[in-house]
Amino acid sequence: MRYLMLGIAIVLFLIPSVQPLEISEYNITFDILPDGRVNEQVSMDFRERLNASTLNYVVLGDISDLRISSDMGEIDYVLERTGNEHNVKFVVPEGTKMIVITFTAKDLVFTRDSIYSFSTNLQPPDSERVKLTAFLPRGFAIYSDVVYPGDNEVLTDGERIYLEWILENPEEIAISFKYYSMHSDYSLAVFLVMALAIVLTASYLVFHYRKRVRTEFLRGFTEDERRVLKALSERNVCMQKALEKQFGFSRAKMTRIVKKLEGKGLVERERVGRTNRLFYRK
Repeated sequence: MRYLMLGIAIVLFLIPSVQPLEISEYNITFDILPDGRVNEQVSMDFRERLNASTLNYVVLGDISDLRISSDMGEIDYVLERTGNEHNVKFVVPEGTKMIVITFTAKDLVFTRDSIYSFSTNLQPPDSERVKLTAFLPRGFAIYSDVVYPGDNEVLTDGERIYLEWILENPEEIAISFKYYSMHSDYSLAVFLVMALAIVLTASYLVFHYRKRVRTEFLRGFTEDERRVLKALSERNVCMQKALEKQFGFSRAKMTRIVKKLEGKGLVERERVGRTNRLFYRK
């Protein structure tokens, strides 16, 4: 949990005074790395420019690579650590409108069975608007719809998936969600199951579509014509005389059937002596 403690000692004409701090916008960005570390950026936009002020910022947890800057330039700081608490003291220059604090946190992500859990608690200073953004590592995705706070958006910048919250006047914020690597065994299993389901569904639809189309198509033929067509489809090549003998049709009747099937583009015939060699066209 991290929170801002604004104890201000402002020196103006050598007379101590207190300037009320009004933060118009408070933004926190969590950039989650593949190894579970989190690059965190906290930015505060003040409603009015500050006088020269000494600020305290307290961070709880294991952090490193602390850096503080403002719209006026880099800011030096003094870091005091007591147990798990980091107390950061720094002086902002006259006219400061925005402060940005960045550091790397090492205790916000936990892993179990290839599923990563992100969790943190925040107690932001009084602010009209708080914007939170959590970027997943490249190649990772949200594990389930259980994301807290629930009023969030899942977005992408074309390379990475990220979560975004915009909160009005929050007093305390708890953030938690789970994510996983789309290249892990779990995601591969999910992909294979989904792919198999898609293939089976597509095969089922194609089979029934073809069956329905064939049924509709064959309604335009007589029973004898369908019998001849079925026999040809099973043999691919057959002599007309053999079919006449198989079905007991006269030569004239078989010729009429063959001409109709040929006209539908289902049969080709080749003259062989006094009969025809028939080719089934799929």
